[in-house]
Amino acid sequence: MSSKKGNSLKFRAEYSFLKKHGSLFACWLALLLLSLSCQATGGYEKTPQTPQVILQRLSVAFLGQDGHTVIGSGCPGTDGKGNIIDYHFVIGNVDADKKVQRILVAGDNSTLTWELPCSDDWALSATDLGNGNWEIFIAPSLPSKVYTIIFFYTDNTFALGMGVVP
Repeated sequence: MSSKKGNSLKFRAEYSFLKKHGSLFACWLALLLLSLSCQATGGYEKTPQTPQVILQRLSVAFLGQDGHTVIGSGCPGTDGKGNIIDYHFVIGNVDADKKVQRILVAGDNSTLTWELPCSDDWALSATDLGNGNWEIFIAPSLPSKVYTIIFFYTDNTFALGMGVVP
């Protein structure tokens, strides 16, 4: 009898966790699939390798709109440049021994992604500050509560982190 009660409590706890954090997991999974689909090429070009799932957790600090006007909207990020007050992030734990090939930022509202280098997404500005720290600026869109940031390395691995807006 106590085993059934224990299993019931465990199920409720797992259900509560999924109910509370399921949207974050779904956002991460959607971003991963979107990112992998964006890597596909057409024609007779060789299809690039799929990134290996190497989970390296990045630290993400959302500094908000703190007065910087580094990047504009659209791609290549020149629309409104100098007039739009950007969202500012500081990223830590980026592997300093690997070369970054691409950076992707997505909000939880799924309306827009920012990318470096940009293609169909809006551009972002990223600066390597050294020692695994980077600074990222994006032109704001619809407000999000969670931003997912993914660094893709040239060795087909990636690292991701999530920043919560206070």
